Parts: sequence; C-alpha cells; structure tokens
Amino acid sequence: MAKQAGLIMATSIRSLGRYVGRAESTVRKWIARDDWPFPRQPPWDVEKVRAWMEIHLKPDPAVAYRKKAHAAEAGTGEFASIGPLTKARIQVTIERALRIRQRRLTEADKLHDTEECRRRRLRQIHLVKARLFELPRSMANSLAGQSAEKIEQLLDQQVIDILEEFAADGGHRTDN
Repeated sequence: MAKQAGLIMATSIRSLGRYVGRAESTVRKWIARDDWPFPRQPPWDVEKVRAWMEIHLKPDPAVAYRKKAHAAEAGTGEFASIGPLTKARIQVTIERALRIRQRRLTEADKLHDTEECRRRRLRQIHLVKARLFELPRSMANSLAGQSAEKIEQLLDQQVIDILEEFAADGGHRTDN
C-alpha cells in the first residue's frame, strides 16, 4: 500500500484484499465484474473500494425474509404455531424489504425494461447490418481499378469507421 496525498492506495490485488479484509481470489472476481467501476490495474483508492463494497456487496435482505415467508406459509420450523396476525406482519416486512431492494437497484440504474433493451439492440444490429450491406454500392466507383490490397484496405477502414461510429454513439442513430 502507498499513501498519496492522504489517500491509502492499494498497489496490488493482494494488498487491496488485505486492506478490505477479503481473499485475493475474491478481489480478482470483483475486478472481473461488469459493475467494477475502477481501473482493472492498480493503484486503487481503498476508501472508494470500501464504499463500492458497501453499496454493491451487501447481502440482499429479502433473501432471509423469503426463506422465512416460505417457512411461514408451509407452517414449518419456528412458524409451526404462528397466528395469522404474525404471518401477515412477516409478509408485510418481506414486501417492504423487496421494495427497498427495488428502489436501491432503480437508484443505482441497475433496472431496465428488458423488452425495450432487446428492441434497442435489434435496432442497433439492423442499422449496422444495413450500413455494411450498403458498402458495395457506396464504394463501387472508388474501388474500381484498385489493387486487391488497396480494396481490402479501403473496405477494412470503412468497416472500422462504421463500427466505431456505432460504438461511440451507442447505436442511437435513427437515420438510414
């Protein structure tokens, strides 16, 4: 670990794991996650990593409540002799926990409409496909009389340009 301007910086996966109290293998898994907001390579600000852990690695409180709800509904275990009022209170608590979890995910921008996401991706795929299929028509005149190497180079560059354009704007293009 190194200190930079009052910050504690982890300079390796092992040192980050030691500082936050997790195994090196666990830290490696975090770094591989899609929601890891830090660079893949050190150094890492330990306090920022701790804040990320606090938000993203908390256990889901609804899991324990769901287990209790199933036991309550089945009337097993500690719930073998509970009354309907207690059962109702448990169900209300479960619903609150689920709403809290949903609100937290919504605030963190982790929830989205999957159907809209699928439509957006399909639209993006079709736009890229259309742009690629129009290449022969749009480039026919400029490719005529060129050597095979030059044609390949020009086409490669056009494909790269199209892909970079869609990567840069997220495929939100609506023309064509």
